[in-house]
Amino acid sequence: MKAYVTGGTGFIGSHLVKQLVDQGYQVTCLIRKTSNLCWLAHLLTAKSPQVELATGDLQDSDTLVDHLRDVDLVFHLAGLTKAPDAATYDRVNAGGTQALLEACLAAQTGLDRFVHCSSLAAVGPSRDATPQSESVMPQPLTDYGRSKLKGEMVAREYADRLPITIIRPPAVYGPRDADIFLFFQMINRGVMPILGEMEKLLSLVHVKDLVAGIYIAAASERAIGETYFLTDGEIHTWTGIERVIADALEKYSFRVKVPFCLLDFIAIFAEAAAKVTRQTPTLNRQKVQDLRQRFWICDSTKAQKELGYRPAYPLQKGIRDTAEWYRANGWL
Repeated sequence: MKAYVTGGTGFIGSHLVKQLVDQGYQVTCLIRKTSNLCWLAHLLTAKSPQVELATGDLQDSDTLVDHLRDVDLVFHLAGLTKAPDAATYDRVNAGGTQALLEACLAAQTGLDRFVHCSSLAAVGPSRDATPQSESVMPQPLTDYGRSKLKGEMVAREYADRLPITIIRPPAVYGPRDADIFLFFQMINRGVMPILGEMEKLLSLVHVKDLVAGIYIAAASERAIGETYFLTDGEIHTWTGIERVIADALEKYSFRVKVPFCLLDFIAIFAEAAAKVTRQTPTLNRQKVQDLRQRFWICDSTKAQKELGYRPAYPLQKGIRDTAEWYRANGWL
């Protein structure tokens, strides 16, 4: 059995590669010459390695066709989460998806599944405290979200020729994640940041639950042509998450309110600096717009009913697992 993974060197992708290896798959990972292989190193140095690296680019269709011959499953996780403009997001997140799908058609006709990993950002936040379902009309807020929605739309255009499944994760956390680590780091230093005045609700999924759900979806005939949210089954508050992190770290933290006007100022400064350094800022005005939203929530009931998806990491267990990894690897 053979699987092909784009984005396999990243946070989510490297966990998925491990999941596939554990299931007995021979895995080929699309990488760039500049890719950091640190999260795959333990698999690449095994005595009987089940992971191969294929250097290429999502825009290089001829190379992709060679990679995809005789592959059973394709998992498309590669994409940009930071970019200087909408055109760059679209070129990679939508254009790259189309190039990969075209290569799948050119390489073979016997593909068992093409799993496209999208995002809750493709749908946008809820207007109220009702979690988003898969049938909701998408209203993405940002260039990133719009590019992910375009990627979904491209994938659906091929649904009559390829067995497509789309996965929409909410915020993902767990070992190796550098984004939520910033909150662990601040709380470990005694600061609990409170963004804005109003409490915010959000959905989360631990990375191990996410990749287990992705694999279940890839193996299920019922999932062909379908879209699924995968969450931990709970709705969380920001303050509740931060308290769980503080408990896991055994730290007492002072609550510090961070007004959005300050974040706006920092974002404007970061964008101006980025024009000089030609680097994409971590915080920009679109990211602040994301953070302002009260209800980044979605419902994974469909995946539970149709796929038998059962998350194994409730928040306390997932945060504890993540904190232990950060400590063991010297991040904290």
